[in-house]
Amino acid sequence: MRRYATLAVLFLLAAFLPLSAAASAAAAAPITTPAHAPVTAAPTAAHTPVNKPPRSGNWVGTWAAAADSGSSGTGSAGYTIRNLVHTSIAGQSVRVKLSNAFGSKPVQFAHTTVALQRLPGSAAIAPGTLRNVTFGGSRSVTIPAGEERYSDPVPLPLAAAANLFVTTFTPDPSDPMTFHSFANTTSWFSADGTDHAADTSAAGLPSTTQSWFYVTEVDVAPTRAHAGAVVTLGDSITDGVHSTADANVSWPDRLAVRLNASHGPAAGFGVLNAGISGNRVLLDGAGVRATARVDRDVVRKAGAQTMIVLEGINDIQQTPHQLDPAEIIAGLHQIADQAHAAGLRVLGGTITPFEGWGTYDANEEAARQGVNDWIRSSGVFDAVVDFDAAVRDPADPHRMLPKYDSGDHLHPGDAGYRAMADSIDLKALGRPARVRPAPQGRPEHSLSVAAAPSSTVTIAGSAATVSFTARVTAQGPGTVRGSVAVTLDGKSRHSSFAVPSQGRYAQVDLAQDLEVPATTKPGTHHVTFTVRTSDGRRAHARATLDVEHVGCAQSDDACTVDLTSAYDHDSIATAAHPGDGDFDGLGWSYAAETLPAADTEVLAGSPFAFPSGADGVDNTVTAKGQTLPLPGLRAGDVRLLAAASGGAVSTTATVTYTDGTTASLPLNVSDWASGPQAGEDVAVAAPYRYKAAAGRDGPAVDIYARTLPLDPSRTLRSITLPDQARLQLFAVTVHQAG
Repeated sequence: MRRYATLAVLFLLAAFLPLSAAASAAAAAPITTPAHAPVTAAPTAAHTPVNKPPRSGNWVGTWAAAADSGSSGTGSAGYTIRNLVHTSIAGQSVRVKLSNAFGSKPVQFAHTTVALQRLPGSAAIAPGTLRNVTFGGSRSVTIPAGEERYSDPVPLPLAAAANLFVTTFTPDPSDPMTFHSFANTTSWFSADGTDHAADTSAAGLPSTTQSWFYVTEVDVAPTRAHAGAVVTLGDSITDGVHSTADANVSWPDRLAVRLNASHGPAAGFGVLNAGISGNRVLLDGAGVRATARVDRDVVRKAGAQTMIVLEGINDIQQTPHQLDPAEIIAGLHQIADQAHAAGLRVLGGTITPFEGWGTYDANEEAARQGVNDWIRSSGVFDAVVDFDAAVRDPADPHRMLPKYDSGDHLHPGDAGYRAMADSIDLKALGRPARVRPAPQGRPEHSLSVAAAPSSTVTIAGSAATVSFTARVTAQGPGTVRGSVAVTLDGKSRHSSFAVPSQGRYAQVDLAQDLEVPATTKPGTHHVTFTVRTSDGRRAHARATLDVEHVGCAQSDDACTVDLTSAYDHDSIATAAHPGDGDFDGLGWSYAAETLPAADTEVLAGSPFAFPSGADGVDNTVTAKGQTLPLPGLRAGDVRLLAAASGGAVSTTATVTYTDGTTASLPLNVSDWASGPQAGEDVAVAAPYRYKAAAGRDGPAVDIYARTLPLDPSRTLRSITLPDQARLQLFAVTVHQAG
């Protein structure tokens, strides 16, 4: 069964994010802690000393994250944390800021390093890029509680859009740990007490997290004149909730791409994301309230020239609801005044529509409209970014356009975030102060390419698409141009690229979508990348593609779906090993001998491919927002075998058809020990359950069958589960239409 290494962290997001409680926890917390652990109160900006950078000069921010709280638990004694950050502008050298803003005692950082990532999805370091980081000439630095420190300059040239590791080793307990909860980016860590900061391989850092710890800013000595930074102050929509993980496609990320390609007054600007999921204008909770964090999270950022503020939706839709637009307006006015007093240009972003979200009502909509009317007409801002107009449905302006909606009707998806970024007038971002260009490094020319080691694609009755990424590393000044050919089963796809290499090192990720025909044989296939540059250099890399087919065992009109590759949790224990599984998170599991055998069984009137209850085998799918492929059939319904823990679950699943349409389906599943509710059938009734310490014990527990109706005129593609970790799925069967 799957095991998760943990950093002891309490996330406030379950209470404060503009998500359902379960979605919040899953989006932001791949690391867990007891629910009763205390959290340090958020410091005010006035009590967070930092050696403040110059507003212009040699340093400009290329990446930032706003610390939103301090974790509590075991601290980080003996932890090596390899934070992965994505830069927005190029530079000849870097410096990092480490933060103990939410700490209650000093933190010793015994060793800190920076390096480029070698491959997507790996903690390995690109050869030749590892650098030790010093603070005042010393490798070790102790940062007092409530303070932050900038490092010395580090000679590591960076390209825009590079993936950079900032690795810290903390030998002593440092509870609470200052962190940014929702990174939507995979970082790595080890808790074995060994300093792995200089490890170039990934072997010593086996555990992952979706948060950033301690590092809150990376600056560069920019390679372009007139460099500056745009800081985006916001909530989960700025943080990029529901954008694709590890893809850097939030609206601030997309803005950085646009700025790097531009030639106007904002060309050369970095983009620093100061979004905090769940953040409010007027109240602390998910991070410090926006009115109290402008100084630390915006003004103090190196090279900050312009702020874009998008806040207010959480004041309206979260409890306690602020339905008086005048109160939110006063807070936004205060934020604009603070930034203007520091010499920044300020752009006001209108609040995006959210009809269909759980709390939505006419009073909340009136508050949103009142705030937006003021943003557009008050003249307080140097310019207005009409995010509302960019993503709303013209046929129903209170609602997001479906193609921009992530599905929860509050957060955009990737396309929506792109539309938001593309609505920003780059000319409105201002002209930064002049910055001396850094000297060019010694010309060196080389080219290498590395491909992600493997990918998996599941074919469900029709062609499937898989995206491969190769990382090209170039050395030497100037732009490296060329083409990449990606070959699968003798068929090649070609695309061109340009790698801006202002310093010694430059990186670019080349993504190529490949269509895998439904006739492709299951098994391992080789994918070859061939990169050629315009000056005659060539490099090769090879990855593997594992092709799976959705099993469909036909029985009359029923098609049982093979979930073997999707099982991620062990919910069943045996009499010999009663502690083997853990269905409910408290150590209790179904007893294997009370369940059907691992075979196709008729349960509650339908055939199901029931999973194995053998020791050490995953046998349920934890609902965490993932998409499961379904057979390409026209079906009348899909029948789920499932159960919940910790009470009944009332949520929705989303079915997607091959024509691109989707449908949200109510999904209500009872607690395993409470008995069925309306619309459920008991598929399995087990008289007892197991736990390691208790052995066999009551109460009786059930597994339920629930039917979700489908559109029989459309062909199925997939079902997306809700983000609700208390729900476990055992089996799926599709009934054909007709």
